[in-house]
Amino acid sequence: MSVAKPLLSDLLVAALMGALLAAVAPAQATGTIRTIDGRTLTGALTVAEDGTASITADSSIGAQGNTQLEVAELVSFERADAKPRTVQVECRVWLRSGQELPAKKLGGRPATDDSPAMLTMQLPSGLHVEVPISTVRAIRQGGLMRPQPNLFAADLEAPPENNDLIYVVKNGQAVRSAVSVTSISDKDIDFIRTDEAYEFELSGIAAVVFGANTGFPPDRQPRPRTVVALTTGERVEGKLLSIGESLRCRLDEGFVLDVPLHNLHRIEVSSDKLVWLTELQPVVVQTPAFDHVWPWHADRSIAGPGFDLLGRHYERGLGLVPHTRLTYDLAERFDMFEATIGIDDRGGPEAHAIFRVLVDGKLVFESPPMTRGRQPEDLRLPLNKAKALVLEVDFGKNYDLGDFCAFADARVVQK
Repeated sequence: MSVAKPLLSDLLVAALMGALLAAVAPAQATGTIRTIDGRTLTGALTVAEDGTASITADSSIGAQGNTQLEVAELVSFERADAKPRTVQVECRVWLRSGQELPAKKLGGRPATDDSPAMLTMQLPSGLHVEVPISTVRAIRQGGLMRPQPNLFAADLEAPPENNDLIYVVKNGQAVRSAVSVTSISDKDIDFIRTDEAYEFELSGIAAVVFGANTGFPPDRQPRPRTVVALTTGERVEGKLLSIGESLRCRLDEGFVLDVPLHNLHRIEVSSDKLVWLTELQPVVVQTPAFDHVWPWHADRSIAGPGFDLLGRHYERGLGLVPHTRLTYDLAERFDMFEATIGIDDRGGPEAHAIFRVLVDGKLVFESPPMTRGRQPEDLRLPLNKAKALVLEVDFGKNYDLGDFCAFADARVVQK
C-alpha cells in the first residue's frame, strides 16, 4: 500500500500556520520563582487581580503540575530570557516616596479642575510615568554641557522648608534661585518669584529641589509590596496588580505602570510574611579598625550599590565591616532568618572575616574565615518567634584589609 506524500505547498502552509500561531500565542512570564518557604520553582508565573499567583511548571525540564500561592508567599521571580543592560540617561527624578527614577525625557502638564499639576517622564525602557508635582522631591537634568550644580547635593539632603530651588548653569556657573514652582510643561517650567510669575524654558534648567513643605509624600501602597526591576535598569516599587500578558504595578503616587513582559527582568516581594532587614532599624555597636569606624550600609557595600558574591549580583542586603554588631527587635513575629553571606568581590585581596548570628543571645551560627573568592554560604536559621536577632562580623587574621562583608538578601520570614 502506498502512502501519499504531502505536497510542498501543504508543508509551506503548515509551517506558515505554525509560525502564525506562535506569533499570536500570549506572552508569558517564564523563569525562576523563589518562595518564602524555601522552594525554588521554574515555570510561567501569572498573578490574578485577587492576588493569587499561579505557577505553571516548565515541562521542558521535566517539571509537572501547577502551584497556586498568595503573592505574599513569593520572595522573587526572575525572567529566564531577560537580558539586563544599563542604559545611561541624562535626567533623574527623586520622589517623596523614596523612589529614584532615571529618565530619558521630562515634561508635564498644568493643573486642571480634575487633576493637579503633573510631571511626566519617559524611562530608559521607553515606558511613560506621570506623577503629581507635589509628590516630587527633586529633578536633575545633566549632560556633558551641564555639570551638577555645586549646592545641589546639599540642598537635596536638606531642602528649604517653604521654597523651591531652581538651578540654571550660565557660562559654566550655576545660578540658584528660590521660587515657588507652579507647573511644568513639555517645554517650560512656570514659577513665582518675589510675587511675579515667570515662564522659563525647561531645557535650560539644570535641577530643581522642591521645598520640604511645598509638597507631601503619598500614602504608601499596602503590603505585599513589590519591587519591579526592568531590563534597562529601572526599579519601581508599589502594589503588584497582576501579571498576564503584561505586568501591572500601582506606584505609591497612584500611577499604574503597565510593563510589557519583554521589559521585565525581576520582581521582589516584601510582605508581612517576609520582611527585609533593611526595612528594620537595628541597634548598632561598632569597634574601630585602625582608629576608623566604617559605617554599615543598607542595599550596598562600601564599594557601591548592591553586592557581588562570586560573580552573582544581589540588589538587597546589609554591608558591614568588622567589627560591627546589629541587633534587631523581632517582637516574637518570625520563624526563620535567611541570607547569603560572603565577602564582596570588590573587597580587598587580603579580606578575612568571621560572620556570626545570635538568636535571643544564643550563638546559632559562626562561619569559617570568609575570604574574597570563597563560595558564598546560604543561611536558613530557625528563629522560633525569637525576640532578638543579632548579626555580627568580626576581625579575621588580617584585621580588616578590605573586609567588605555582605549579608545579601537578609530577611526574616513568617510561616
